[in-house]
Amino acid sequence: MIKMEFPKSLLEQIKSSLANSHGRVAVAESVTSGVMQFACSQIENATNVFAGGITVYTPDEKIRLLGVDPLEAKRCDCVSPLITQQMAISVSTLFHTDWGIATTGYATIVKESKGKLFAFFSIAYQSDILLTEKVELEPTTMPEEAQFIYTSKALEAFNSILSK
Repeated sequence: MIKMEFPKSLLEQIKSSLANSHGRVAVAESVTSGVMQFACSQIENATNVFAGGITVYTPDEKIRLLGVDPLEAKRCDCVSPLITQQMAISVSTLFHTDWGIATTGYATIVKESKGKLFAFFSIAYQSDILLTEKVELEPTTMPEEAQFIYTSKALEAFNSILSK
């Protein structure tokens, strides 16, 4: 079992950057299943910079709660760059934050993943998508490790954007 411990320096840098700009972030998760919310909650005085998050697994709930495009959701099993972009923008609107981060993908091999493990994450600022990336993993990666890696990659990218 993987020990889910995010680097304190990373979380501190995110906190400092958000605090200095009076910014707050919200997250929408699917594949990471709350791991990103857990990571954000580990930030010291998290309520000053982390507004909250939502975990949505099914296409119907992503459509209903986050307003993702129903045709795109059906076409790609809710796993595409466009879906994460829509989720990131919607969650920031839902939580009244400048920043939104979203993840969707596969932590286990299923028919829809065509034998691959991958996820997308998107980072939005004031309803503009600043970054969307795909993270691909070895098919033998354990689900909890996949969730940890996807979250880590998204938070590292978020920190990189905040540092600029």
